Amino acid sequence: MSNGSGVLRLNRFSYQDARMGFDPASLGMIALAATSAAAGAASASAQKKSADATGKAAEANAATLRNEAELQKQTGMENARRMQQDAARQMGDARLDAARSSLLREGSVPVTEQALATRLQTRIQDEAAEAMRNAQSLHNRANMEQYLGRANARAQKTAAAGTLLSGFAQGANTLLKW
Repeated sequence: MSNGSGVLRLNRFSYQDARMGFDPASLGMIALAATSAAAGAASASAQKKSADATGKAAEANAATLRNEAELQKQTGMENARRMQQDAARQMGDARLDAARSSLLREGSVPVTEQALATRLQTRIQDEAAEAMRNAQSLHNRANMEQYLGRANARAQKTAAAGTLLSGFAQGANTLLKW
């Protein structure tokens, strides 16, 4: 363009549209920056959803382990109760055998009864203790599952925030280079 004095004045960009104020290259840079920001936001959203799913899965696994622990405890207690009934029956059989033998209840018969009673009671207590240990172990595993799940979910959410910030930073950096 000429201003009448013979000096040629050029717009900054010969293809600049005066109505928009942006040339196609500028629009490309803006689109690239927006795309970087949008990609970061989409990735962060996916990471957050994954974190939520991780947390829910950990809670479900912990609940399953706690249910299994309760079942184990109840089964152990039922087994101990049945063993107690069986021990009472065995003691009755031992007394009946001693009475049939017409031995006096002196010396070896009471000692034998006491040994049998002690052995049976020890088995019952061992069974109940084992059931309680197994149940407690499952409760501990449930607590650890829940803790690790929550920790992983928090870490994933933190990573999601970092991804979102990174996307916006890349977009801003693209605009700054323009």
